[in-house]
Amino acid sequence: MSTRQCYLLPILKSIILSFALLVLFPPVGWCNTERALNRRFERGVRYLDAEQYNLALAEFQAIEKEFATAADISSLAQYYIGITHQELNNLDPAAAAYQKTLALEASQEVHGNAHLHLGIIYKAQGKLALAENHLKQALVRLNESAEAHIHLGDVYILQRRFSAAEKAYRDGIRLNPEHTESYYGLGRVAEMQNRLQQAMEYYDAALTRNRYLSQVHYRRALTYQKLGDKKHAAAAMAQFERLKTYEDQMHRFREGIYKNPNLPVLYIKLGELHEAYDNLTEAAQIYEVATQVHPSYLPAYLHLGEVLIEQRALEKAVRVYQKTAEIAPDNAQIQIKLGVIYINQHQFDPAIAAFERAIAVDNTAAEAHNNLARLYAGLGKEMQQAIHLAQQAVALAPTAKHYDTLAYTYYRNAQYAHALDAINQAISLAPHVGAYSKLRAKIQKEKK
Repeated sequence: MSTRQCYLLPILKSIILSFALLVLFPPVGWCNTERALNRRFERGVRYLDAEQYNLALAEFQAIEKEFATAADISSLAQYYIGITHQELNNLDPAAAAYQKTLALEASQEVHGNAHLHLGIIYKAQGKLALAENHLKQALVRLNESAEAHIHLGDVYILQRRFSAAEKAYRDGIRLNPEHTESYYGLGRVAEMQNRLQQAMEYYDAALTRNRYLSQVHYRRALTYQKLGDKKHAAAAMAQFERLKTYEDQMHRFREGIYKNPNLPVLYIKLGELHEAYDNLTEAAQIYEVATQVHPSYLPAYLHLGEVLIEQRALEKAVRVYQKTAEIAPDNAQIQIKLGVIYINQHQFDPAIAAFERAIAVDNTAAEAHNNLARLYAGLGKEMQQAIHLAQQAVALAPTAKHYDTLAYTYYRNAQYAHALDAINQAISLAPHVGAYSKLRAKIQKEKK
């Protein structure tokens, strides 16, 4: 289980927030220095977020070296050095950095998170007594940490202390009912105690929160086998194999990005992999990282915009396409996308402006002519211009969709004979589109 996937980002944001609060009311004369230092920490965290680990490590090591005599700053730098090593799976250097954090003066939150990550490392290394001790220390300092309870539950399972494990996972759910790992852990406890139906309920609860975890599907397959349900066992195992392939491919792309950070196409390939598995949240995240690491790389913005539209995150999509238009001001398709989004937001004046910009940069953009014609006709304004634009769209690309718009503009302008000719052309090109037949019926009714 990846530290980053499960717990790293919330911890990073929490720590940075805490550090930022330290400089909201700085001592007189230190304001600019502390603000600059805070920006350096935030920059390092952005490198971590973008998986640019070498840059992150260099940033935090430079801070630690420069402020070696300032315990609170040095401890925070050591904490992030530990995080970076842990993300690189360099567990011994990570543990050493966390131990240095604990040896220095720091806030309860910093020390608590250092204990938490030491517990995670020692659990992975099979040093269960050390793991248990540090996770309990984390809970003393972070008594609202669902993550510490979950990892402590994992340790108890490895020690076969099932009652303690179950309590730890339930404490995790109490603090954060959306953590998948708590339900997975409860499923493991139930399965190991041969409470198979209950185990299946917990595994299903885990998948409700994250359907992409291959190990949950694997445990479901084994549990179905124990229940004698071969059909469902086979289906669950097939899903496990599918998602294991996804995880393996994802790992290879991440390795490629780490080794070749200057190849932005790797981010696109990883995003497309997420999309292929219908994981739009992860796809959007990786495309957004690509825009941060390669801020002038147009495909990253285009892919991000498409995913945001599919997620119906239209405000974010507008901002992405506006930035994209700055990078490629002569790209008519970007303006067309903006126009369509504005229509979906019922922002018709910005939509008109976007389609007009598209036509201005490319007067052969049939879709821009068509969309602007349809919008004018729907609003009942600029009706002669709407007809002219629709005629232009048909001349540029005589498709059924464009003939339909031409028919609609004539219909809205009460030119029913022309409207009927146009809609008949649309139907001849696409006879099975019901909307075209409905429009023809309306035109025929008005024409009588």
